[in-house]
Amino acid sequence: MTRTPYRLHMTFAFLLQTFMLQSAHAEQTLAPASNTHQFTIQLPAVDREALIEQVVRLRSQLIKHKQALVQMVADKKPDGRDAVITAIMPGGLLYAGFKKARYEQARSELASVSTDIQELSADLLSLQSRSAPTLVARVP
Repeated sequence: MTRTPYRLHMTFAFLLQTFMLQSAHAEQTLAPASNTHQFTIQLPAVDREALIEQVVRLRSQLIKHKQALVQMVADKKPDGRDAVITAIMPGGLLYAGFKKARYEQARSELASVSTDIQELSADLLSLQSRSAPTLVARVP
């Protein structure tokens, strides 16, 4: 039962990834690229604007999910009521254990989503910084 949110999160991530994949079309041309060993590699041309838009959209979805998780963590945090229930009710320690496990699971999921948002933000900055042509010159 404790793995259900993890499975739900992984299913959601899998579905997002599936819908975001761009299928190859016959009219797409491959851009030649060469490496230091003089081998030519055919790479698909990437539409930077569309890629940036997809990253922004995914990042905004993750931010919304993070806001929901922050609320969930706040709701699941043990408080004085839980201490009273633990002390008074039979099986209160079992209740406290489950409550603590759910709280820790929500916190770890929040940390994971926060890390994903930071990675996407860094990726977005690197994508946007290369959008303008750059010229590198050697200083004498």
